[in-house]
Amino acid sequence: MIKSEWIKLWSVRSTWWALFVAAAAMIGIAATYSLVVKPPEATPADALQGAAFGQLAFGVLGVLVVSTEYSTGLIRTTFATVPRRRSVIAAKSGLLFAVLLLVGQAAAFAAFFTAQVLLGHRGVHFSLGDDGMPASVLGAGCYITFIGMFGFCLGALLQKTTAAIATFFGIVFVGMGIVPNLLPDRFRDDVTRLTFLKIGEVMSNPARPLKPGAPGEQLSTGAAWGVCALYLAIAVVVPLLVVTRRDTT
Repeated sequence: MIKSEWIKLWSVRSTWWALFVAAAAMIGIAATYSLVVKPPEATPADALQGAAFGQLAFGVLGVLVVSTEYSTGLIRTTFATVPRRRSVIAAKSGLLFAVLLLVGQAAAFAAFFTAQVLLGHRGVHFSLGDDGMPASVLGAGCYITFIGMFGFCLGALLQKTTAAIATFFGIVFVGMGIVPNLLPDRFRDDVTRLTFLKIGEVMSNPARPLKPGAPGEQLSTGAAWGVCALYLAIAVVVPLLVVTRRDTT
């Protein structure tokens, strides 16, 4: 089953393009940041800001991995061949997770080393061994991996590519980027700190000084990883629970 899903994953161009775009965005933004930032203001963790763009490609890929089969009707053939639907979804999600994690970490490390070289030529020197840097790089890669799995969850639930991608952007950027700012003050901070974007910010830059009172900044690094792990578990488990209770469309 894993072999079959592996062939499916790499036989479509969208997989290659999504992974390329994610890696290129992270490395390109790291390079751009390193060339334009004023040396006194340069921080190596900020060079990982490309994760905010890389997550878009990972999220879309997560949707496409499962929604394409539903949209084309090929999922019926898959389920007819392997009646244990949960096994199919588990194989898809497990393989996707492994690929996203590997590529995400590779892109994060490549972005870091790109910034290290370019900033080094401008007199800003740092290394992977500096305090907080390993956690920053690993956090960036793990965060965009989670976003990809969230896209997979939406693709499995909605089964329609357009609807799933639209929902993905709506939740990540509108629901979690704009809506919290419209909430009453007493709720705003608590909600903001639990949004995907804020969690990713903390995970990829744990060395950033906390600013008491600033929306979302109170979440500790450990808490951010914990919440991300919880979200990831939900994104993986929900499709497994739903797949046996819904007909393919």
